[in-house]
Amino acid sequence: MQTQSTVPTLSHRRNGIAKIRPGVQESKFLVLGTCVYIVTWYLQLGLRIPILGAIRFEFFLGSFLSVFAILKLLQEPTASPLKKPVLLFLSVLVFYTIFSYDRSQSWDIFYNRVLKFSMLAAFLAAFVRTEWALKMIVGAFLLAMLKLGQEGFVGWYSGGMIWQNQGIPRLHGVTPLYRHPNSYSGMAVGCLPFIFYLFPVVKKWQQTCLAVLFIFCLIIIIYTGSRTGYVATALLGLYFWREKLTRGKIKYFLMGATLIFITFIMLPEEYIGRIISIFTLKEAEGSSSQARLQIIKDSFSVFFSNPWGVGVAAFPSVRIEMFNRFQDTHNLYLEILTNLSLPGLIAFFSMVYATIKTNKILINKNTSNKFVTALSRAIIAFLYARLFLGMFGMDTYEIYWWLAIGLTIATWRVSNSLNSQNPNIPKPIQEVPALSRFDL
Repeated sequence: MQTQSTVPTLSHRRNGIAKIRPGVQESKFLVLGTCVYIVTWYLQLGLRIPILGAIRFEFFLGSFLSVFAILKLLQEPTASPLKKPVLLFLSVLVFYTIFSYDRSQSWDIFYNRVLKFSMLAAFLAAFVRTEWALKMIVGAFLLAMLKLGQEGFVGWYSGGMIWQNQGIPRLHGVTPLYRHPNSYSGMAVGCLPFIFYLFPVVKKWQQTCLAVLFIFCLIIIIYTGSRTGYVATALLGLYFWREKLTRGKIKYFLMGATLIFITFIMLPEEYIGRIISIFTLKEAEGSSSQARLQIIKDSFSVFFSNPWGVGVAAFPSVRIEMFNRFQDTHNLYLEILTNLSLPGLIAFFSMVYATIKTNKILINKNTSNKFVTALSRAIIAFLYARLFLGMFGMDTYEIYWWLAIGLTIATWRVSNSLNSQNPNIPKPIQEVPALSRFDL
């Protein structure tokens, strides 16, 4: 395997301080391969291009990268700030896969989601060592989002991907991954942090692409008619707004109030009714609100009947046995509580907390590097966005957490490499301890 660039990395730790060892190489081939994998997975190219599906391109590319990632990580057994929290969460998932009420379902989810998705974090941790590689990875992700956004724009403009659902016309995604309006809206919401924080630090043509992606995301969020997306967007907007208010309270308060007013004026009436139904629970058609309330009641009944958890993704099986109702929790927190019990909640939030904490440290350590700082801010906001979306969605076993973890570890490695070359920064970043308090 030809290597293209040489950067310093960490070789061992002594007295809590990471030491730097020069000579570890970064393979541009593997970095580009990871970029291709990201685009292939998010766009589901195996379904779009029959020949890629026939030869199982995504599987073989993922397997190829997995082998090199494992070998690379074994050669460089450097502890990252997220090693302990991630291993704790994975251990809990393994335990609740083995001791599950529906072991076949648990194993299917663990293998096809947890194991495969976590390898993306391994790719980023193993292959990314330079700012160039980090930018390539983020660029590949945003390129895939831009394509998905463009399909949403065309589907909305032509009406080809809009059809009635729950009493209103709702925009749907092209691929099965984002066919459901809630999933498609969640994809768009997840793009907003990267647009918001990266826009000021990238080149003009890249700003143009981000601006176009922003327009696509707004159209998707509005016309999917997803109350999940509406709530998450509002909370994420408040998160952004809170940061701006610290710089100019009156200015940004007026800007925020004006934006909210304009949004309500421009929204079609049926979508305004969709937003209002969040509070009134009265829908134009169907009874999804009542169904969700019933799910909440059943979730607590399942938890109190099985306080140690029913196993990975086993809630539907237990629910149908207890109440003859099949739907899953439709809530991240209830999913963890019923599936993995309190150990799962502790392990999950320990991992999320450590990821957010690490990025906050990176922000303080890299004030001179605008891209690294902006990316760390984006990762934090992305995690909050997924936590907001989790109030109405089952995301425990999805790829989002592993993308954030992988980007965080990659940014941490790049940061240590950059800081080791700066004589004004005597100590690289130290490991972040596991969760000590829930201050998310």
